[in-house]
Amino acid sequence: MFLNIKVISVIIAAIVAPSLSVSFPRNQVGAKVIPERWIVTLKPGISRQKATEHLDWTRSVHQRSVLRRQTAGVERSFGIGNFQAYTGVLMDRLLLKSKPDKRVRRKVLAVEPDQEASLAALTEAGNQPWGLASISSRAPLSDPDLDRQTAGTGTFAYVLDSGIRISHPDFQRRAVRGHNVWPEVPFDDDFGHGTHVAGTVGSARFGVAKNTTIVDVKTTRGAYGTAAKIIEALEWSVLNITGTPGRAGKSVVSMSLATATSTAINRAVDAATELGVFVVVGAGNDGFDASAKSPASAPTAFTVGAIGIDNTRPSWSNFGPSVDVFAAGVDVRSTSLYQDGTELLSGTSMATPHISGLALYLKALEGARVDSPAVIAERIRELATRDVVLGAGTGSPNLLAYNDNRLR
Repeated sequence: MFLNIKVISVIIAAIVAPSLSVSFPRNQVGAKVIPERWIVTLKPGISRQKATEHLDWTRSVHQRSVLRRQTAGVERSFGIGNFQAYTGVLMDRLLLKSKPDKRVRRKVLAVEPDQEASLAALTEAGNQPWGLASISSRAPLSDPDLDRQTAGTGTFAYVLDSGIRISHPDFQRRAVRGHNVWPEVPFDDDFGHGTHVAGTVGSARFGVAKNTTIVDVKTTRGAYGTAAKIIEALEWSVLNITGTPGRAGKSVVSMSLATATSTAINRAVDAATELGVFVVVGAGNDGFDASAKSPASAPTAFTVGAIGIDNTRPSWSNFGPSVDVFAAGVDVRSTSLYQDGTELLSGTSMATPHISGLALYLKALEGARVDSPAVIAERIRELATRDVVLGAGTGSPNLLAYNDNRLR
């Protein structure tokens, strides 16, 4: 059973010191807090040694606690560039008290409850694949013009999702297993969302970057995930990308998932960007401002909203200044988990991989000139068709993704 966010907020607000930031997911998002499980983000600039000392202290306090037999204490730490954090149980008893230890005040930036993450896709009843036509033409209802089988050659798509059916023939043995953050469950797609997303990124029939290598990073168990698991998946991806010479400029992290606003997730995304990794995320399917979601609200994330075949933003697609561009997200046909088939899904989850694939397409085509996240982001915005999205939403940029197929 999940605790009521307002109740928790009142209790903690009464006992927490003003110098320590404690954030809660916005109640209007419908976030589900995981009881007694916390994510602690350390202040930027703290050395690895100081971070280790803080973790050792936290663990020692837990070991002395009379509740140590019932709770796990610190379960895992994270490190992505200058982002350092940890997650576990009992953090409220160690950190959220009226006079936190100076070791807390000096090192901790924020404390937030871990929360559920969602894979937001909507089953629709359309029958025409049109996403590739949208991204390869400035006119709606055009024929696809993005069918080069070599598109995306030499690039890598890290898909953080429910897993991928890597045996699907449309992946042509280019989908590989990377990391499973749920070691207690099989490394398979047990929901179908990830296989569909991966197909839009790089499958033979439906992919924007048809010859990219797709790296499966299983981030959810079925439709269920957590903020901490998202950070773990992102950490593994960034370390794998930056630990392989020459890969950072040729890789994209694609995240078609969401939680309520999370300081930890947003800072992790920003740290990945600082290390040269381009992160593409969905705006969310709530019909409100994307600034209320993470990773959509991360300052350096490239956030994608959805449009339908007539270039209209559906009422469920989030919008606002956090959105960078719009792409096809209604009745998108792609690879299915079942019987090597296909299926139609809708959502910003479906729009996101169009942009992940577009980034890889451009990286393969234009090379080192678009290696950095800032440059590839600006390139996508530069190529986009302007002022054709109907009902883009307050504060949204009116930009529809376009690959400029003349570049070929």
